[in-house]
Amino acid sequence: MQLLTEEVLLKYVAEGNSRAFAELHDRYRPILYRFVYSILKSADLTKDICQEVFIRIWEDRQRLAEIYSFKPYVLTAGKNHSLNALKKMLAEERKISSFIQSYEESRQEVEEDLQSKEYQRFIQQVLATLPPQSQRVFVLCRQQGLSYEEVATELNVSRNIIKKHMVRSMKVFKVAVEKDLGITFSVFASLMFQL
Repeated sequence: MQLLTEEVLLKYVAEGNSRAFAELHDRYRPILYRFVYSILKSADLTKDICQEVFIRIWEDRQRLAEIYSFKPYVLTAGKNHSLNALKKMLAEERKISSFIQSYEESRQEVEEDLQSKEYQRFIQQVLATLPPQSQRVFVLCRQQGLSYEEVATELNVSRNIIKKHMVRSMKVFKVAVEKDLGITFSVFASLMFQL
């Protein structure tokens, strides 16, 4: 069967002759393989694509009777399958990358949330050691964000009294942070009191 011309070979394959198809496959698979490999640069993927191309050709074999030159036909099919495979791989890569990024972001958020909760718990423990009026002033100034003037008006005291409570409270916090957490108070304050 090797002596058959391409035109006769294509005619036989179009009629469903499996021996003719095997001959067509043996003639053009090496050419297709080299071409597809030049696009994909992966031996395994190239083998898969070549197999897909020839399966598709066999499934759509009736069209072969209309083809004048098989080489451009098979190479075009190989190019199209290769580009589709690359698009699919790129889409999968993007999905994986997106998943990893969102996983990293959510993990970081969880870690930050846990750390924030630990710091909040620490603040509440230190706050509980302050006198009740100092606790109230601290909550209004630092946690609710009111100014000294606003807190003084709300508690019906002078601004200087509010300032004294805050200075005392911040000294207590500074000692506790440096002793219990082992970090400087300025780092702790930048993490927590701006929330």
